[in-house]
Amino acid sequence: MQKNHRILQSGWGAALAVACFGFYQSPTAVAWLLATVACITPLVISLFLNGPQWDRSFFGIAVISLNVVAIAVGLGQWAVLATSPVWVAILPFASLILWIVHESKPTTEKQ
Repeated sequence: MQKNHRILQSGWGAALAVACFGFYQSPTAVAWLLATVACITPLVISLFLNGPQWDRSFFGIAVISLNVVAIAVGLGQWAVLATSPVWVAILPFASLILWIVHESKPTTEKQ
């Protein structure tokens, strides 16, 4: 399972790099900022806060909510303001899919 986590973390890292570059190119577009935050949040949780003592349900709510808002803002800025390309919404969507895969690991019952 550790190898699977590294693959997911690499995916978040790649999406984060694209989002950071986009934010650097267009710092006035909030969609790029939210895409950056939506990619870095699950990466940090996966790297540093992945122990059994952390509340996974809270992390799930936070990551899913953040990604849904980032997708909505990305599509909104593209449709209404035309300050970002439509594919900006793909970055938080990919981050959300990676999170769902990350959290779909089988849970074991404590005895």
